[in-house]
Amino acid sequence: KGHIMPTLLLSSLFPLVFIMVLGWLSGKLGYMKRDDATVLATVVIRFALPLHLFIGALHTDPAKIQNLSFMAVLVIGLMGSYLLTLCISRWFFRHDIKTSAIQSLVCAFPDMAYFGAPVLAVLIGPEGFLGVLVGNLITSVLMIPLTIVLIRMGDKNSDLAQQGSLGKMILNNLFKAVRNPIVWIPVLGVAMSLAGIKIPELLSSSVEMMGKTAGGISLFALGLLFFGERPTLNIHTVTNIGMKNLIQPAIMAAAGLAFGLSHTLMQQVVIIGATPSAIAAGMFAVRSDTYVESASSSILIGTALGIVTEGLVIYMMS
Repeated sequence: KGHIMPTLLLSSLFPLVFIMVLGWLSGKLGYMKRDDATVLATVVIRFALPLHLFIGALHTDPAKIQNLSFMAVLVIGLMGSYLLTLCISRWFFRHDIKTSAIQSLVCAFPDMAYFGAPVLAVLIGPEGFLGVLVGNLITSVLMIPLTIVLIRMGDKNSDLAQQGSLGKMILNNLFKAVRNPIVWIPVLGVAMSLAGIKIPELLSSSVEMMGKTAGGISLFALGLLFFGERPTLNIHTVTNIGMKNLIQPAIMAAAGLAFGLSHTLMQQVVIIGATPSAIAAGMFAVRSDTYVESASSSILIGTALGIVTEGLVIYMMS
């Protein structure tokens, strides 16, 4: 059991580092400008990631999606840490609503697809993908729409007076958020899985091909963002990494105990909680041009430290 740990972490983390270095090199060698990261971020958020999540949802056994206590624990862990950060960001750091939304996303959105999934697959086997799927479903249905709504509210804050009621604006923004591919495409996948609808292999393999690029492009874009940057450790990055790598798994563990999850499910929720911030959170920061420095530093340093914290959590859980 002792030797599987280093190999497991190496096999799931080496690709992350390798692709980020390629992105960094593309900046260094002058193949790409830092601004090109925005274009790459758009490809990920509009196409690749939604399709990646769609295929994951479609290939999951519907009976498994319906485990309510498991879902509840993930909702509490993911949204609890999101709302907690939102409060800290607003009242402690005194950020505006748009920046707070991005900071909360950085602190509460685990990199389930590219960091969590390989670790869970090795530890728990194919069952391990369930947590990633349900977790991604929660982020697609609750966390990302909420973030988009808050970002829009931040943009509109200036002309809130002419806007009419807040409720109307939230509904309006919610409608816009739901039209976003990253929200409706994964939800469609879950609906189709529950309804037992299959799609033709030809279409499925095409969608999968695009979906598979999400991880590579995100990592490449992140590497490019780091060109000409020194990741900074300051109160922001320390808070963000602490929230994501330590507080979130703790909330997950507490909720898991409260709901009496089985050992395997408990392992899944805690490991998902301990997974470092999603690179997609950095892509949101880049796209809305807010909190980019802190978000990218938190993600980079958090991922490096995440190797240690994730290792510790796995060691404690097994």
